[in-house]
Amino acid sequence: MKKIQGIEVAINTLKWAAKTVPAYREFLKKNNFQIKNIKTVDDFSAVPLMDKDNYIKAYPYLDLFPLGKVPSVISSSSGSSGTPFYWPRGREQEIAGGNLHEPIFRDIFKIGKKRTLVVNCFSAGTWIAGAFTTESCRHLAETKGYNISVIPPGIEKEDILSILKRLAPLFDVVVIAGYPPFLMDVVTEASSRDIPLKNMNIKFIFAGENFSEKWRQVICDIAFIEDIEHSVASVYGTADAAMLGHETPLSIFIRQKANKNKAFFKEFFGDLTFLPTLVQYQPDHIYFENINNEIVFTVKGGIPLVRYNIRDRGRIFSHTEIRAILKKYKYDKEIAHELKKWEMPFVSLHGRNDVSVTFYALNMFPENFKYGLEDTRISEYVTGKFVVSSKTTSDQKTQELHLSIELSPNIHKKTIPIAVIEKIIVERLRNSNTEYRKLHDTLGKKAIPKIKLLPYSDPVFILKKIKHSWIKKEI
Repeated sequence: MKKIQGIEVAINTLKWAAKTVPAYREFLKKNNFQIKNIKTVDDFSAVPLMDKDNYIKAYPYLDLFPLGKVPSVISSSSGSSGTPFYWPRGREQEIAGGNLHEPIFRDIFKIGKKRTLVVNCFSAGTWIAGAFTTESCRHLAETKGYNISVIPPGIEKEDILSILKRLAPLFDVVVIAGYPPFLMDVVTEASSRDIPLKNMNIKFIFAGENFSEKWRQVICDIAFIEDIEHSVASVYGTADAAMLGHETPLSIFIRQKANKNKAFFKEFFGDLTFLPTLVQYQPDHIYFENINNEIVFTVKGGIPLVRYNIRDRGRIFSHTEIRAILKKYKYDKEIAHELKKWEMPFVSLHGRNDVSVTFYALNMFPENFKYGLEDTRISEYVTGKFVVSSKTTSDQKTQELHLSIELSPNIHKKTIPIAVIEKIIVERLRNSNTEYRKLHDTLGKKAIPKIKLLPYSDPVFILKKIKHSWIKKEI
């Protein structure tokens, strides 16, 4: 039988959880499942699936922990799909976070012994990314001997700009970590203030948001980054289980090729209307499965999760599958070194049904609109931030699509007519979303977004917590 990477770790986590976690024992009993003879991947695939509704919210909080002991640190989920939940983690998860970050600093950024400053711009407070990133960097510095110092200004932009101006120039490498749209604001503002980004050897760690390859190129150009594949890494993480995977030079290469080759794109991502996040993961840390196009994972977290459906849509690839696809399109020799170096499985993330806007029964994701705002005919006039919502008219007869867009600094509404932006947005939506094209052909003007241009730093776009809300549910 073909060996599946990570299955042994998953089975061990299952048995450990069944032995030590009161809620999980009750969950298995309720589902009439016995774990005595679980030995193979087929056996494991029969284990009942869990999610927030049937497990996390269904049992007393204290029964979710091994031996009823709550780990030492607690973070809150962002609540993007409902009420926030309080996820704990212990020292074991903190150490795992440092170990998972190590390949980014060692093999991608290649910091070696260079004096490195990490400017942690993830939101602080109860959210996981800020504290977890700081602790991971401390682990690398204090336990692994890396020459890393971390400063956590959070989302205080003026503090970050002051750090970049006064502290960052003293270091050989400056790693800026944070939420992608916010970091775009930061480097754009830094550039406008003549802060010497060119001399800083900047690297980026992103998390919390998908972005296009064009967006990656733009932010790297502002930061004077030339070797993009070894200077940027997006992390796939959740409050539920902390860090799950990250980009590598190999995964970035695949996205770049998919962005230019439609057949290659379809081989990886099917009929998606946007380029999804693609990361690699450590199978000795987490075991991924794909069930009905949704991501399911098993991990020994603060709350042990066994076949947990996080409701992210996506696809899993083995390294062998990736190699075969690259060979089919004759890209394997071009990326041979990275193929050999990064022999880990992949997961592509296709978004979530609960963070899309529904318009005439059509699911439209933030990426569909980002594509239009990146068009060179309007990109210099807008920041790329927007809020989209669908609304039903007062007579309940018509559904409308509303799109509020943030203008760039010193740009006013009269600089570029709304009609021009409208035309480009519709054009790009038609090109990127087949279903929208059909809808537009049928409805005509009724399918055109009602656009509102808002000034730079309008309260709608100021990051207050952890993420910008691209979608506003129907009101």
